[in-house]
Amino acid sequence: MRVDIHCHLLPGVDDGAKDLDQALAMVRLAVADGISDIICTPHHFNGVYHNDASVIRQQCQTLQQAIDAAGLPLTIHRGAENHLVPELHHALRQGEAMTLADQGQHVLVELPVMTIPHGTDQLLKALLADGLTPIIAHPERNDGLRQQPNQLAEWVSWGCLSQVTAQSLTGRFGPAVKAASKRLVGMGIVHCIASDAHRDRRRVPELSEGYQQLARWFGTPAADCLTDEVPAALLKGHAIETAQVAEALSVGRSAGWRRWGMFRDLF
Repeated sequence: MRVDIHCHLLPGVDDGAKDLDQALAMVRLAVADGISDIICTPHHFNGVYHNDASVIRQQCQTLQQAIDAAGLPLTIHRGAENHLVPELHHALRQGEAMTLADQGQHVLVELPVMTIPHGTDQLLKALLADGLTPIIAHPERNDGLRQQPNQLAEWVSWGCLSQVTAQSLTGRFGPAVKAASKRLVGMGIVHCIASDAHRDRRRVPELSEGYQQLARWFGTPAADCLTDEVPAALLKGHAIETAQVAEALSVGRSAGWRRWGMFRDLF
């Protein structure tokens, strides 16, 4: 089972799939890539799109019926990509905003592209105080966090998690984002990858190439952890031990050094 925890699959609700035909085309790509489960995460509170939990539940039910009717072996789950704004805290308490996989444990949160807004620390702490774990979506694509990766490390030390986009690892968003992705993963402050797919072309629901890049950089144990093990645990609402990621990275680095030692002995 391979789980994509961040995907704009629901048709017509945000800047993702524009209609049912495109959503089903995205599902076919996901199935071909080995994805069995997708958490649908439409934008919420970002100033353009407003998708309450009740709307997302209904839309997911309708889309799952269409997927089943098409004979496609994929299960969708409810979620949202919530813009980190002051209103989010109250909306989550009232059940109006969606947690990841509707499990009431993790909240996928998004920052603006350019900055780390004033008050971000307080908003994250408020979620943590309510027993919710924020997952910072695509930090590698935030200008402020690329320049200040230690800020993300601080949030992780508080109990936050982070998710990098698979196509960031492969260079789809440019060399600066690719380099930032590698750096953040290497620092041990990234806990999973996801597609953040929006279409059936270019930004597509695929994870395998990201997995392969992680394996090249950090070894198969790290790739397994970030692509398979952690997303599967998040789908079930399980707590994520950040030490698990650090251990997987450590195993990969040790294997890399062993390979280098064997190569060096040839000279």
